[in-house]
Amino acid sequence: MKFTLIQQNDTHGCLEQHQELFWGPDGPNLKKAGGFSRISHYVKNLKKENENVLFFDGGDLFHGTLPLVATKGEALLPILEKMPLDGFVPGNWDYAYGKKQLQKLTEKLQFPALACNVMHDETRDVFLSPYSIKKLNGITIGVIGLTYPYVDVTMPPDFSAGLHFTKGVEEVSKALEALQEQVNVIVLLSHMGLPLDVKLVSLVDGIDIVLSGHSHDRVHEPIIQNDTYIVQAGSSSSFLGRLDIDFENGAILDIQYELIVIDEHFEEDQEIKRLIEELVFEYEKERASIAGETKTLLHRMTLEEAPMDKLITDAYLSSFECDAAFSHGWRYGHPIAPGSVTLYDLHTIIPTNPELFTLELTGQQLLDALEHNLEQVYSSEPFEQKGGYVLRSSGINMTYKPYNPKGHRIQTLQIAGSFIKLDKTYQVAGGGSQSFKNYEGKKNYQGVFAIDIIQSYIKEHGPYEITTNANVISV
Repeated sequence: MKFTLIQQNDTHGCLEQHQELFWGPDGPNLKKAGGFSRISHYVKNLKKENENVLFFDGGDLFHGTLPLVATKGEALLPILEKMPLDGFVPGNWDYAYGKKQLQKLTEKLQFPALACNVMHDETRDVFLSPYSIKKLNGITIGVIGLTYPYVDVTMPPDFSAGLHFTKGVEEVSKALEALQEQVNVIVLLSHMGLPLDVKLVSLVDGIDIVLSGHSHDRVHEPIIQNDTYIVQAGSSSSFLGRLDIDFENGAILDIQYELIVIDEHFEEDQEIKRLIEELVFEYEKERASIAGETKTLLHRMTLEEAPMDKLITDAYLSSFECDAAFSHGWRYGHPIAPGSVTLYDLHTIIPTNPELFTLELTGQQLLDALEHNLEQVYSSEPFEQKGGYVLRSSGINMTYKPYNPKGHRIQTLQIAGSFIKLDKTYQVAGGGSQSFKNYEGKKNYQGVFAIDIIQSYIKEHGPYEITTNANVISV
């Protein structure tokens, strides 16, 4: 007996085909990929050929591009209604519009929204269904949802207001216990991130397959931990993960896995294509408005620094009399090729469009904040990793050892061209409440917003180009 699982994760509003970055012998190169119309056509055809097919979304579905942010996710609902999805787990960005809006969105879905580890804060009752049961021809599958556990720690406060999150170890164990007598196979649909998923299955027995999300990993071969197969399918609707499973006599005999690149050779679902065209046409003004040009390929595919974020922090630093500028180490946002940059592109680069602030920090406070960020990225304990990349910056030069103990990674640190002085006060710039959360009360918000600042910067300074060497280096 065979069945097939298909996953997409971290699509972040990339509804159309776009430029995707792939690493080659000569560095990064671009190739057209992605799009919900191609994904939908592929999965619908597969389901026509084989009734034992399930298709899941691993989160960060409702946020990431202008049409979704402008409508608080609602613009996606007519498209999802026509997609052949069988289940969804919220990602950290799906909480961006608050508890009530996420509840409203999930109630309108044609498929279940699952998460065993998020509860109403006051009652501690589950916010969404912990699991669902899928009956296929001759086999029953239990699907447990596991959402990002640190929404209340890493995201702005309004994301998690009224909600309580856990790491999910106890909740997954309880779901497993409830499902054991009812199903043949257990699937964990997770938005924890790959390191946390590997850690979790080392603590909990009985999970057969993890469809992982959050960390945007392009897993080409399944990771096997504690007899559990763990896979993840990149991001930005550019990839699908496909698992073909042989099941006989109550056990999985074999799993074949493929990471599928959704390139331009895939056919399109014409109904989905029309819905997307109608949606994005409403933003034709932004798509036609040229904000400036870039000579540098803008992307977020590198952990320490990335050109897309360097544009942001260079713009921040240029706009204020500051020693350094910082931006959160986001992963979302498909690459933008050298050439014209539209206003729509800027909303893809930084869809949150945060208000800019300036902030005074001592050298010691700044050093501590950077060490804290490195711990969140590199902690040897997976459950202490909070996702994201190294804090993006302009105006600093830093060397660090990623494998050193907590609080002892930074080797050298220069601010505005001089070695840091721990008792000196520095002026820094940043955007929104996600950056420097511990100093929210000290921030001086400036009444200007990121997209306007970036647009002014690239217009005033001509085509954007990065010519300097790396400023943040692991040694």
